Amino acid sequence: MLHIHFGAGRLGLGLVVPLFQSSGTESIILNRAVPAANATGSPALGASRRNELLRDHPERRYGLQILDGTASGTQPIRYTAFHTYDEDEVEALTRRIVEGSAARQRGVVVTASVLKQENYPPVIASLNALSELREAGDPVGPIFLIACENTVSAQHVLQAPEFADRVTSATRRQVSPVAALVDRMCVELEEDRSDAYPTVTVRTEPYASLKLALSPEVEILRDLCAGTEVGFSRHLEVEKQIKGWLLNGTHWLIALRAFQASGGDRGMKLNEFIGASPEQRRHAIAVMDEMREGVALLLRRDPTYAAFVRDVEIDDYLAGAATAILQRFFSTEDPITRILARFQAPPAGDASTIEAFSRRFADRINGPLGAYEAEKGVLPPAISRGLLSLLHLVESGTFIDACAQ
Repeated sequence: MLHIHFGAGRLGLGLVVPLFQSSGTESIILNRAVPAANATGSPALGASRRNELLRDHPERRYGLQILDGTASGTQPIRYTAFHTYDEDEVEALTRRIVEGSAARQRGVVVTASVLKQENYPPVIASLNALSELREAGDPVGPIFLIACENTVSAQHVLQAPEFADRVTSATRRQVSPVAALVDRMCVELEEDRSDAYPTVTVRTEPYASLKLALSPEVEILRDLCAGTEVGFSRHLEVEKQIKGWLLNGTHWLIALRAFQASGGDRGMKLNEFIGASPEQRRHAIAVMDEMREGVALLLRRDPTYAAFVRDVEIDDYLAGAATAILQRFFSTEDPITRILARFQAPPAGDASTIEAFSRRFADRINGPLGAYEAEKGVLPPAISRGLLSLLHLVESGTFIDACAQ
């Protein structure tokens, strides 16, 4: 297949491009010529230098360094081409990519690790070009759009009112949007000068998962992805919600407690902080246990999840997930500045950064928290400590970027 990916950040290079690769995949990476601000924290390797390294590497490869506690070296990830773009150039660039592709005849998968839906116009422009080529008789196979950010839906992108005038009728006919669940802690981007040609290296945890929603409409996509590491799920939206609670919610609760207990140490790595004290390790385990119990109660009570509860042994599923997630927290060298990158000091007279962080935090914990309280009549104690840490940090003006004045 022809795989066109938008976004050369940590997640795109560390998860999406590697997992979509197979012997028959043509991997094309696209990145903005002038990247937007990164909401999850700026990587060590600047955007301009990263673009230059990916564009100019003669062997078209970058490295994946797995943070597994061993000196296992760096895995090479190969790609067919890398291009930077300005928004008004994307359609013409897409046409040039298609002209040079033999794999397009089997199918085209367009993925994007783009954090905000509002930044999808370049992706839409590429889909428009692909769809018009297919309807004009070019041998372009089925076209799929996959948003590889858990907060963005490919379906919503194509249906969004603000894009009504951008999405062409050909794109609405030809493009199949597919829901996705992505999961990997991609810690940092660095420049590697150890070889003859300098290149980009992504430092990432061993665990990696990219699942797509399985339905009759996208059955052909499973054939296209044969030989890749992409998986499929019939309960993808429920699994995505569970990940939001069990991984993301728990991660923030533990990180906020650690950030407060460390006195606002922005140089810490969370796994090192947890491992330095039996008390902190016990606290992390207790938070996960309470979240897992709350999730199980919520799944059983809410009819929305009835099919998942019927098809899956949820206690075993949640126990396995909780154990694996905690192991990731304990072993991955994850800087607190990445985990809490959105916990930004508010400008004078403007609390919008705190409001946005609090809303996102609430989405990740309120469901299990409410189910736990309804069942036991009390708030979960370890989770409550994380919530108190958030209040203390805001009250003291201690944020991940700077202290409020």
